[in-house]
Amino acid sequence: MSYKIELTSLESLAAKLPFSMDEAHRVNETFAAYMLSNQADDKRLIDLWTYCFVRRYFLIKFIRDPRFRASELDHLVEATYRKVERARTSITHHHRYAQWVSVVCRNTFVNFIARRKSVTGLQRHHDVALPPAIEDDMEVNAAAIHASLLHAIAQLPPFLQATARMRFVENLSNEEIGRIIGKRAATVRAYVHKICKRFRRDPGLRAWADHLLRP
Repeated sequence: MSYKIELTSLESLAAKLPFSMDEAHRVNETFAAYMLSNQADDKRLIDLWTYCFVRRYFLIKFIRDPRFRASELDHLVEATYRKVERARTSITHHHRYAQWVSVVCRNTFVNFIARRKSVTGLQRHHDVALPPAIEDDMEVNAAAIHASLLHAIAQLPPFLQATARMRFVENLSNEEIGRIIGKRAATVRAYVHKICKRFRRDPGLRAWADHLLRP
């Protein structure tokens, strides 16, 4: 199965959730409810969301670089999911669970690239250097911006949500997005233009539009 087909299948699995994978505020509400009451239904939703989010994160990374092996993808997803599962009960700020999982994924991928470089002797990968977003996610203001971005994505029409997530959360180029969703780069640019217009109406993003929302 190709990564692109698997990504589509994963979206179908995530559709079983009562909220979008990018609705961080609803994920956090569900996690807070689970931590408070330990209800099996809340745990099931959190487990499903966590698995889908983690696998989608690494699928996108592997789509971008064909040098990575499928066995490495499975190992990363398993290791990251177990890491999250073991540590999540120690989170003190339950309303930031979604953002915390995102940070775990990013740091795990950076460590994976560093280890892979030392083992294989490959040239320095462009993702090894920590991009500002990884460090910024550890700050309260950046976490708020990230949450606003995910919320804004969830408010978009369904046909724009995947493009918005890949462009502004995963930082894929228009050409890479086009290959994944099966559209021409010109169509993706038109989608991004529509997305930016909608995002600039969002109070939580407006002040950051020039920095974050570059078509």
